[in-house]
Amino acid sequence: MTTIKQMLILSMLPVAVSARATCMPDAPEIGDIGPSSEVVCRQLESHFAGAKLAVQGRAIHSPTDVSVLTSVDGTPVRMGYELTGYTWRLTVAD
Repeated sequence: MTTIKQMLILSMLPVAVSARATCMPDAPEIGDIGPSSEVVCRQLESHFAGAKLAVQGRAIHSPTDVSVLTSVDGTPVRMGYELTGYTWRLTVAD
């Protein structure tokens, strides 16, 4: 009987491990600059594992300064990025 229980628990393990929250990227638009939504999502997931995450939009301040509006469990978080060489670098997150 315990073997059946162990097999049942082990068969459910991959489902439980893969049931974490994912980040919902925004749709790309013509003229958008800044880091891709996938890059922003990876950064959010590394800091807020298990939270409900979404990229909601962006504000372009200059060709080298962009703010990305995100949501962490429904709370808005603005992430500021600056272009350094060829790489968008996170400068501010509030």
